[in-house]
Amino acid sequence: MKILSLVFPVLLFCTAVQAQGTVSNYAYRRFIPSGCDVRDMAIGDLNGDQLTDLVLVLQSKKKDPAASRTLVILVDDPQHRWSLAASNSHLILPNDIGGAMGDPYGRITLDRGCITIEQSYGSREKTRLETTFCYVPAKKDWVLYKEVTTREDALNADAAKTTVLQGKQLRPISIKDYTGQH
Repeated sequence: MKILSLVFPVLLFCTAVQAQGTVSNYAYRRFIPSGCDVRDMAIGDLNGDQLTDLVLVLQSKKKDPAASRTLVILVDDPQHRWSLAASNSHLILPNDIGGAMGDPYGRITLDRGCITIEQSYGSREKTRLETTFCYVPAKKDWVLYKEVTTREDALNADAAKTTVLQGKQLRPISIKDYTGQH
């Protein structure tokens, strides 16, 4: 247990350095409910205020593969106090629908106020999802910007099909209200 308590801060520091930001204020932990672990974390300026913000993927400590996982967005203020900007427990797919590919969750990437969540599932027939939400200052919210879906069949790789929905093809839905692909 002591080793784990030493490893987590080191991993957190490495993640922060890799993301070209720092997380010196561990106060964000108060946003992690008891019974949950941080599955993933991404660090960057999500709202254009030049401060380091966090995106967390939380999951239950219990080994229930069907348990939902929650995406949490925390923003920092000039006094380095975290506040909850958004959360969604429908965006990250549960562990049990990955099929032969295992856990469908891939990763989160941040780029200039946009959050992209990569997930995939299936076995012979595979589906890869990339869902991007971008910050809209007038709404003070992250709104669905793009959905990229790639479907492929391992027996017919040439038949892979990628569908990109963007702009007017999508409803301007908040990251808080998103429940799945359109």
